[in-house]
Amino acid sequence: MNKLAILQLDTNFKRIAGDICCKKTFLRNVNIIKINNASVSDIISKDQNEQHYINFKNQILLRKEDVITTSCGFTYNWQSTLNKLTKSDVITSSLCCLEEKRKVYNDDEILIFTFDEEILGFLFSKLKISFEGHILGLKKNNLLYQIILNNQKNYDFKKICLELNELLWNALKNLKIKLIILECTNLSPYKRFFRNIFSGEIIDLLVLIEKKIPGIIQKEFL
Repeated sequence: MNKLAILQLDTNFKRIAGDICCKKTFLRNVNIIKINNASVSDIISKDQNEQHYINFKNQILLRKEDVITTSCGFTYNWQSTLNKLTKSDVITSSLCCLEEKRKVYNDDEILIFTFDEEILGFLFSKLKISFEGHILGLKKNNLLYQIILNNQKNYDFKKICLELNELLWNALKNLKIKLIILECTNLSPYKRFFRNIFSGEIIDLLVLIEKKIPGIIQKEFL
């Protein structure tokens, strides 16, 4: 049996190597299961529909893999309840490492790179997480933002890389950041380029999965 199940939003945009939903990211076979009708706008929302939680819940109840994860960090809203449903380890998001890392770093040394900073701030407020660090969201005119939001199939890796590096560089230059958490799983393929402008620790969902299942992730994506 495969050790990892990935519950993917109902999207069709390109998943490149390094993305949680691209099988080239892994050294072993993984199970990728689409959750029907779970669109980006449904899950990355201040008003998540109860039916979508039920759809994730029902799928988790069926899974037997050692670790179950998702393609969207905003399912972190359901981390506690979903984890109680199964004997498997549920890791909804890279945000699962936040409390542990806050014991190592001060909040003002942590930057969370997310799809939407306003909605993430709302989620933290809802979960009563008093995070006083930095949250960086994609700009609405960024190509990656448009691709994810509108489920577009066009993909310009070079343009996305340049936009993300510029966005991150501008955010970092006046801060003393020691840790970046990539909430958005679609940022992971660009992690190696972020290291050209940032020498601190970078954590994403792939890093957390590798800790649970050593040897499952291609080394170039860690």
